[in-house]
Amino acid sequence: MSVFTTILFDLDDTLFDFSACWEKGMQHTVATHPLTADLDGAALLAALRRHGDDLWVDVIAKRYDFTQYRQLRLQRSMADFNRQVSVEEVNGFQQAYAAVCMDAVTPDPAVQELIAELASRYTLGIVTNGPVDMAFIKLSRLGLSDYFPKERVFLSELIGYHKPDPRIYATVLEELGVEASQVLFVGDTWEADVSGAMDAGLSAVWINPKGKKPETSHEPLATIERLEQLRAFV
Repeated sequence: MSVFTTILFDLDDTLFDFSACWEKGMQHTVATHPLTADLDGAALLAALRRHGDDLWVDVIAKRYDFTQYRQLRLQRSMADFNRQVSVEEVNGFQQAYAAVCMDAVTPDPAVQELIAELASRYTLGIVTNGPVDMAFIKLSRLGLSDYFPKERVFLSELIGYHKPDPRIYATVLEELGVEASQVLFVGDTWEADVSGAMDAGLSAVWINPKGKKPETSHEPLATIERLEQLRAFV
């Protein structure tokens, strides 16, 4: 008999391969958008990744919201090529990218089957640092909306705290009316989904397909390569 009543999931790169969708969306947009079509696509993609990683620290620290993050990521990347772009141009680029990226989000029958099984035995929820404007589109395209109703999709952008801030986990526990000991957190990011969740009293399963090394001495319940392997631990 499981000690858990509730399983919380990260969204991106946990319930689906968001990184692959980002790559497809950005590659297509960079290659076809009037702002960027004449530039070295590989170099611009590298710049977008680099500036995105640098700016993410500021998002977590609440110095920038997602709109500002997207604007600055492209503006700083374009500045590497001695080009200036307006906010309006950035927004047009973002819309083009988002359309291709979301089209790349497709259902995975194995994940759908697993989530359906778990939903019959546990309360399921999502806690994500991802942007509000894409979260529910992703769930719909994955065919998972019925298992994660809006009241159990917790978005850091709306809550005001980002993982691994302990206040986001506390807020989710309060909203769900459960104790930390009853909750398992499943995600791919060590700090946000494993050490952060465990510091808040939750148990954790780490999805680690690339064999990364743990960043701290925390010991999750399990480390798995694919989400379907969760069956063995719940």
